[in-house]
Amino acid sequence: MVARADLRRHWRATVAVALLVALVGGVTLAALAGARRSASSLRRFQEESRSSDFQFEVSASTPAQLAKLRRSPGVIGVGVADLLLVGPASATFRHIQIAAAVDRTLGTEVDRPRVVAGRLANPDAVDEINIGEGLSRIAHLGVGDVLDTKSMSPKGFAALQHGAPFRLDGPQPRLHIVGIIRRPLDLASLGTAGGVVLMTPAFDRTYRKRIVNVSGYTLRVRASDRRLANRSIQQIFGKDPAFLPQSLTSESSGARDAINVLTDVLLLFAAIAAIAGTVAIAIVLSRELASTRMNQETLAALGISRVQRATMSGARVLVIAVGGAVLAVVGAIAASPHLPFGVARRADPDPGLHADWFVLGLGTIALVAIVLLIASVEALHSTRLARRAVRDQRVTFGARMSATVGGAGLSPAATAGLRMAAEPGRAERAVPVRSAVFGVAFGSVGVCALLVFASSLGQLSSTPRHYGWGFDFRAESTGDQSCSHRDDGGASKVPGVGSVGIVCYAPMQFAGHPTIGWELLPVKGRLGPVIVEGRAPQTAHEVALGATTLHALDKQIGDVVRTRVTKGRVVTERIVGQAVFPQFDEAQPLAEGVWLTMRGWFAAGATEDQSSRELVGSYAPGADRAAVVRRVASLRGYDAAKGPAAPTEIDRLTKIDWFPTGTAALLAVLALIAVTHAIASSTRRRRRDLAILQTIGFERQQVRRTVEWQATALAVGGLAVGVPLGIVAGVAVWRAIAESLGVRATTSLPVELLLVAPVTIVAVTLIASIPGRSVSRHHPAASLHAE
Repeated sequence: MVARADLRRHWRATVAVALLVALVGGVTLAALAGARRSASSLRRFQEESRSSDFQFEVSASTPAQLAKLRRSPGVIGVGVADLLLVGPASATFRHIQIAAAVDRTLGTEVDRPRVVAGRLANPDAVDEINIGEGLSRIAHLGVGDVLDTKSMSPKGFAALQHGAPFRLDGPQPRLHIVGIIRRPLDLASLGTAGGVVLMTPAFDRTYRKRIVNVSGYTLRVRASDRRLANRSIQQIFGKDPAFLPQSLTSESSGARDAINVLTDVLLLFAAIAAIAGTVAIAIVLSRELASTRMNQETLAALGISRVQRATMSGARVLVIAVGGAVLAVVGAIAASPHLPFGVARRADPDPGLHADWFVLGLGTIALVAIVLLIASVEALHSTRLARRAVRDQRVTFGARMSATVGGAGLSPAATAGLRMAAEPGRAERAVPVRSAVFGVAFGSVGVCALLVFASSLGQLSSTPRHYGWGFDFRAESTGDQSCSHRDDGGASKVPGVGSVGIVCYAPMQFAGHPTIGWELLPVKGRLGPVIVEGRAPQTAHEVALGATTLHALDKQIGDVVRTRVTKGRVVTERIVGQAVFPQFDEAQPLAEGVWLTMRGWFAAGATEDQSSRELVGSYAPGADRAAVVRRVASLRGYDAAKGPAAPTEIDRLTKIDWFPTGTAALLAVLALIAVTHAIASSTRRRRRDLAILQTIGFERQQVRRTVEWQATALAVGGLAVGVPLGIVAGVAVWRAIAESLGVRATTSLPVELLLVAPVTIVAVTLIASIPGRSVSRHHPAASLHAE
């Protein structure tokens, strides 16, 4: 009977608390389900598209060799492409890669694309192609447009080998774009730069003898067992003079790193929402259920046992727990079409409405259990108060504080307000002092952590050295590609240039792992790789690896690795550092690669015919940078100088600017709910004390100030705990994100941290002014009539 009466009497508050439970649970469950879908999105996309696990070049591949490879253990798909020297006629996007499928296996058996718009190209059509989203965006091409190309004939290539000028004298096919496609490689840096355009088998048959084949064939292999497949590839094609394994890291590393970061962000968002939401629910629910405390002695006198008194709020609690959990599940399912987001959404093979019953099931149980646990603790606390004997009056902490601040010369309103903040009271006059402090503390922890995260991310994206640029500019070599000489075209003599070096990078097999080998040859001044931990290599037997490479090899700084190079020779190197790598025109992962000295680079098997050569340099102090760029552009043998560009991993991370804002807003709302409820409850229960103050001469304005001083004291207590913990939490979160990217974890503390305390105090004071104004209008006799 009491439970029914209690539910009827407080049904509005019951609905409000249930909605709070639904809000917290829905946000948390949606974020957790989105994180799970994000984490598996790339793997599911690769399975759907039958992505390759290996890529290598050979001078020739016979039908017998391909048949043997397809029958080999661990191999489940093989695709072959012809490397014809053909490219877009426009120089605006000349860095894209174009190949021609030899047969229909490439695009069906291996590397099957997802159609975004239009349709797949007809394999028997010579002039039909599909392009990726990256090329469509940078070239402003769509379905129905035409891509003009140029090529070099075998005759023109032979003339080039004998010193003739470079001239594209071959056929100039006009290719009709019939579809926009997406493959896993389009999600990484390679796709951002334009990706790979694959011609049809009909194009290859038509132009194979009219357009020069510069490098032979590229084979793409899908494996069920990478170790067995790699062994089969080495046995069948290892003796080919042009055999060159190539790393596929650039096709997935950037996307994988970005998706990992997005997953971590969603998990972090869910954790923050769950913790802050639990605190808010505990504050509000315990205050709502605490209204039964004043009736405990009466109910006990009527013969109601302690167990019955502890469970008489069960109806309200069940409505709050079950109703809130059901609404949370509905909200999480309704939010599922919006998650995952970013690159993970592009990778997800099946975006749309989803119900992750694993997360929803466990989350519902946890949500109901949390509400019941909070209610049980409050019920036991309420009934235990009824059994306490009336204690003798003693000097409380609030009384001691009142005497202290009164002696310090503070106003009567300040003295009374500080005492009310420090004295929680007993029985029906108990006020939620700790609840208000906890609400402010958790809110400030989250906001401070997010400010540190956002500031550190901004510093990373605006500091090129942090993402591999140990120099200010680069210029691509258009002449001699030799990496063993110091010819800088006169860059070291350009006024305003402080340091100059030559960077070469090439694909290589390092300790059996396909990666990119880098070396930097200083010409003037001191330039070197960007080292995250340890030091740069100094001898031919020392290397610095990226974080991804270290993880792939299961190595750490100080370990020794052995690399098998030509003719069975084994090179031994010691890992002396962890490096981060710059991203040039070609797709280069941020944390995948190996830095070596020049001698070590050649010793590890790098070849100049497969390498790229770049001039790099730094500005002298006070130099006119625009003038330096113009002068470098005029150097013989080098392209125009270019400045640093943030790698894809960091660029995608900066696009989640909703995270700090959205999380801070959520925490602010939850903290506001908790603090508002706590202050309102405190004012309502302290109405007798405030009435006594009015009877001894307090005016309305002093009563309002008393409530405001109480709220300010509670806010300061929460800030004293929350701000330091928030900074520590922000530093820890940023370090985890930086380590996942493979960059140095440099933390930035923003000046906005100085605003957290004053803004919080002002907000809490404004909140307190509302109930303060209301209680100041009450006549003291009305509040004291029952005394």
